[in-house]
Amino acid sequence: MSSNPSTGGGVLALTFDDGPSEWTPSILDLLAEYGASATFFILGAAVAGTERTLERALAEGHELGLHSWSHPHLTQLSDDEIRREMRETQAAIERATGAVARVWRPPYFEADDRVRQALAGSDMVEAGCSIAPEDYHWPAERTAAFVIERLRPGAILDLHDGRPSHSSSAPERAATVEALELILEEMRQRNLRGVSFSQLPTLEIGGAT
Repeated sequence: MSSNPSTGGGVLALTFDDGPSEWTPSILDLLAEYGASATFFILGAAVAGTERTLERALAEGHELGLHSWSHPHLTQLSDDEIRREMRETQAAIERATGAVARVWRPPYFEADDRVRQALAGSDMVEAGCSIAPEDYHWPAERTAAFVIERLRPGAILDLHDGRPSHSSSAPERAATVEALELILEEMRQRNLRGVSFSQLPTLEIGGAT
């Protein structure tokens, strides 16, 4: 799928939402195989029973972030509910791993000034993205093609390693795992390195795609 594998270089951020889940270990395997780092934006409700997966992610150099407890529309919650969604998720991650998450991503990328103000003072950084395929219901080849067309240094890629309990998306994430392997192979061909969100140089962060 490479447009020109002889050119390229630089870094881009790899991020995953809605986990951890039974598919996260396969994603960690691929990241290890290709020498890539990533940020996993965690659902607090998914932590119980997946503590070892989170510990492994940290031990292998990945970053853990907050994606709320239950994947609600934050703009529809009260300020106290917004803070509770993030605070309880942060506490669950810390209990499981000892790590304190310092980055957050709103479900559905829905955050307005009120949501951000509710979380002001929490010493956390909001993470957006610039490549957002619908990997949660697309077949692997479609996701990979969409991403590969948009790969560039400074990009922030958002894939999904889990599934909220109330989601109407595909019941599994095997297609995301398959797509990730194709994407990582293309990145290797272009000499693009995958890093976590917090490792991405500020000046390289690009606009939405």
